[in-house]
Amino acid sequence: MQPTETSLTAAEVRALEDKHHDLLVLCLQLEELATDFDAGALPNGIENVAKLIEPLLVAAHTLEEQRLYPGLEFHAKSCFGVLLLDQVKSEHRVDRRAARELSLTLEAVAHKRCRLSLKTVATMVRGFQEAIRRHVTAEQLLLQQFLDLEPEKQAMPL
Repeated sequence: MQPTETSLTAAEVRALEDKHHDLLVLCLQLEELATDFDAGALPNGIENVAKLIEPLLVAAHTLEEQRLYPGLEFHAKSCFGVLLLDQVKSEHRVDRRAARELSLTLEAVAHKRCRLSLKTVATMVRGFQEAIRRHVTAEQLLLQQFLDLEPEKQAMPL
């Protein structure tokens, strides 16, 4: 089947899976930072993690919004489906703002300029990584739903 505006190529599916994997690896790194912050430690690499947060998130969101969502919107057969996609899109905006705030906070911690306690930063880090994990799980479910729909689309007569 030729790729269309509403279908994903195998390379795009793989790219989405890779970007989700990268976000989950980031979550593990954030979890490790939070554990160290709870112990009162400032681990090496805080600034490196801070610099990864936004680019990884934006890369995943961009691919989802440009390639996955149009296909899902095309197949949405109910008001509920459209509302669900709108909710996921709005979560992207919130995630981007949170990513920016967390990046700035971690940079301040790395440079010992943060006025927040390390326990507070640990809570902030955990909240962000938990939200990202939940969001990635939802995106993976949406991707699977979309891939399950594609064979039906191929079987439909023109």
